[in-house]
Amino acid sequence: MRRLVASRPGSWVSKRLLHRLDLVGHRMAPHHAPPSQWLAAVPVGLLTTTGARSGQPRTVPLLVAPLDDGWGVIASHYGSARPPAWFFNLRAHPDAVLELDGVPQPVRAEQVHGADRERVREAVLSFYDGYAAYEERAGGRDLGFFVLRPTAPPGQHTGTGPDPGSDQGPEHD
Repeated sequence: MRRLVASRPGSWVSKRLLHRLDLVGHRMAPHHAPPSQWLAAVPVGLLTTTGARSGQPRTVPLLVAPLDDGWGVIASHYGSARPPAWFFNLRAHPDAVLELDGVPQPVRAEQVHGADRERVREAVLSFYDGYAAYEERAGGRDLGFFVLRPTAPPGQHTGTGPDPGSDQGPEHD
């Protein structure tokens, strides 16, 4: 499954289907792991950001790599020439909520560079080496590497950032 998703045709299908499947799964069985987590056997979290333009909550499933100080995510968009909407959302509003295995975790995103960027890259590649193909396919675009750091204990919403229980609109803003 991982090789298929990393291929050009697999990326094309996955970009259009997997996140929708995960969001439907989340609506049908909230507080459970998204379907792509068990389909692809990689850690997947549901990231709820605040829309950069709309200010509305936006939820998207992402591969997340555990780090000592939080979780690493890469805005690869399957190697597309343009970054995903959540990249712009986090840059405009870094407070977000990451739901892992059904437990919401308030986080603050930091876009990282240099040694921290490489640390996130290596952590993600340890779960899914398809990101190397995405980097190549992106044609030199900076994919956008983020560390999501916890801002409160799991399950406790701080009132900053989007409320993960509110409208789960489309990923695009």
